[in-house]
Amino acid sequence: MLVSYNWLQDFLKLDQDPKQLGEKITRTGVEVAEVKHPQEGLKKLVIGHIIDCTPIEGTHLNITHVDVGEDEPHQIVCGAPNVAAGENVVVALPGARIADNVKIKKGKMRGYESNGMICGLQEIGFADNLVPEKYTDGIYVFPEDADIKPGQDAYEPLGMDDYIFDFDITPNRADTLSMEGSAYEVGAIVDEPVKVEDVTLKADGPDWTNDFVAQVDPKLAPKFYLRKVTGVKIADSPLWMQKRLWNAGIRPINNVVDVTNYIMLLTGQPMHTYDARAFESGKLVVRQANKGEKLVLLNNKDVDLDPNDIVITDGDRVVMMAGVMGGLNSEIEDDTTDVILESAIFDPTLIRKAALRHANRTEASSRYEKGVNWDATMRALDMAALLLRNNAQGTVAEGVIKAADESREPVVIKTTASYINKALGTTISGDEMLHIFDQLNFKAELDGDDLTVNVPARRWDIAIPADLVEEVGRLYGYDNIESTQPVLAETHGGYSKEETVLRRIKKVAQGQGLLEAISYSLTSPDKALAFTKDPKEVVAVQMPLNSSRSTLRQNLLTGLVDAASYNMARKQDQLALYEQGRVYDHEGGTYNEHEHLAALYSGNTYFANWQHEDEKIDFYYVKGQLTNLLLAIGIDLNEVEYKAEIVAGLHPTRTAGIYIKGKYVGLIGMIAHTVTMADKALNGAEIYGYELNLDEIIPMIIAPKTVSTPAPKFPAIERDLSILVKEDVTNQEIEDVIKANGGKYLRNLRVIDVYQGTHIDDDKKSLAYNLTFLNEKDTLTDEVVTKAMNAIMADLEDKLSAKIR
Repeated sequence: MLVSYNWLQDFLKLDQDPKQLGEKITRTGVEVAEVKHPQEGLKKLVIGHIIDCTPIEGTHLNITHVDVGEDEPHQIVCGAPNVAAGENVVVALPGARIADNVKIKKGKMRGYESNGMICGLQEIGFADNLVPEKYTDGIYVFPEDADIKPGQDAYEPLGMDDYIFDFDITPNRADTLSMEGSAYEVGAIVDEPVKVEDVTLKADGPDWTNDFVAQVDPKLAPKFYLRKVTGVKIADSPLWMQKRLWNAGIRPINNVVDVTNYIMLLTGQPMHTYDARAFESGKLVVRQANKGEKLVLLNNKDVDLDPNDIVITDGDRVVMMAGVMGGLNSEIEDDTTDVILESAIFDPTLIRKAALRHANRTEASSRYEKGVNWDATMRALDMAALLLRNNAQGTVAEGVIKAADESREPVVIKTTASYINKALGTTISGDEMLHIFDQLNFKAELDGDDLTVNVPARRWDIAIPADLVEEVGRLYGYDNIESTQPVLAETHGGYSKEETVLRRIKKVAQGQGLLEAISYSLTSPDKALAFTKDPKEVVAVQMPLNSSRSTLRQNLLTGLVDAASYNMARKQDQLALYEQGRVYDHEGGTYNEHEHLAALYSGNTYFANWQHEDEKIDFYYVKGQLTNLLLAIGIDLNEVEYKAEIVAGLHPTRTAGIYIKGKYVGLIGMIAHTVTMADKALNGAEIYGYELNLDEIIPMIIAPKTVSTPAPKFPAIERDLSILVKEDVTNQEIEDVIKANGGKYLRNLRVIDVYQGTHIDDDKKSLAYNLTFLNEKDTLTDEVVTKAMNAIMADLEDKLSAKIR
């Protein structure tokens, strides 16, 4: 809501600096996102009167002489299509600054001197959507009845001398979506009385109620009032109304439509004006739309109406989507003479859903969905009729049709002063509380400690004692509430044992070069069960936003695959991602949460480099990364076992279950081609990943101890060992034999070569190992190492039929 400082002064006395006032309003509960001063940065903009206008032959330009209040008129060359003699316009004098800090200088155009510039509103900072439509492609021309004179500053006539507060309103404070509501709020903050004038309207036309019938379902519109005004003359609104509208972010249209927008801004009550010719049947019906009905809205948007939409009809034809926007078939046109004014309260839920359904949220629908003042309906109708009489020379017909007229019981809240003080931690006296309620214009009575407050209808957000606590607290001043230490048992900060382990696991994953991803916990039912060895019953959301966010996930790989798709669609195919989070299931009648860790890899093991060392990520690379992670967090690798598994969403021959001490703790594998080929962005890419159930793994972790040791004093001895074994003998079997016979001085063992090919049998392979021996307490001799090597070679020949090369 854009709130005008000058307009606020119609309701209360304000002598504070607007920017300081904006800060005070923010600290009292309604955030002011910005305080704008439209004329800021502009200078030397004045009113000019065009004395004459002569076209320059062969061009679209005109030579004008403009009276700007100086001794001599200024000659200005202007190319606007609507420039003409006799107009009052905005002139930027030489040396002026206009929008975007553009400086205006004397110059020549087509050989003619131009001493200034005649401006359009956009050129002095107005947004395109605020400029009256007939001036969007030309200069702005002041109305003939505007109280202006040549040479005066243009800022005040255009409302640019104002300060505009941008109220960033929360849904519960929709009462400030009106100037009157904002005035009550500001008046309470600065402790100034608020004047809101009542309206007395006397009709001056014949009664029309006997010739018109309105039928309304009170469930759709609990209040629905109509008035008729005849003989209106369509023209521009007076300048005072135009500038109030565009300072509030609304484009002026004409003197009839502008009245309803003005009343909405003033009172918060949305209104609508129909051309009376739309109801030649003499009948108006408020109902829900029928299936298949269509409507062209005022913004020329064709909508297929939904049976849950509230519509206004002439008994047959739909003329408006109630509470959202009128139809083109009942629009106020230049030849309109008779109008029907509507002031109503509609069902807020149906209005909100209709605006969302048709992607057509308006100022009116936003107010209806948050709530409006039920006491303003009749007053708004009378004020609109009065303004049409004054601004459009209309005649107000006798009688108001009240097709629905429900009322609300006044809200009376009973509480105690001691309850409010206890909730706030204050010692505010009863008299101070009464004064605060007087600031709010709430009628309040105090009897001893008992407090009774009558809440006006304009504050429909106040309903229970806790609401009164908030009002007292914010107006008393949060800064005035003494800070005290809560009387609670002392608690010590820090992470739990489980949290500490989780953070350490994440740190290890990050150390491996993985980037953390955070994905939605909600997904589709199919994705929730993918990449899961033993799917459980899913946890479904009762009212999902859409089908793709209807179920809680049972795995993290789904989110990582979605992240891979997003990245690969943007040509980012070198991926190393991980996510640590919770998965959910429903088993045994209970809802369960489990901590998981998942990682996803795609592309090459190294980024593109000048050495062209390109090695594609495969199952064994990812298994090596997982092995390093398990080792780093304190898992005994001798207790880890991999078994082939069939899992939905993973490759049938490149997938394994991970078992520790015989217990299933996760899986590792390649994303199935059926998944990657079905996604256009993934396009069949090879993607590998793993997922671990940390609830199972954490209890098995033996916290690794990092011990610093000095460099050895005695030299180590290295030996190489090359063997020939059958093709089906694994590296692990070979290493087990070597370690079993290497003795206590064997410190390190690594593979340095693997070969299959010419010069050896087809069913054989050659492996070479490097063995490091070290005695930290004495010099190691060749005799000891040779003895160990002999034992290793003998056992390899005996157990694995290896041939020493």
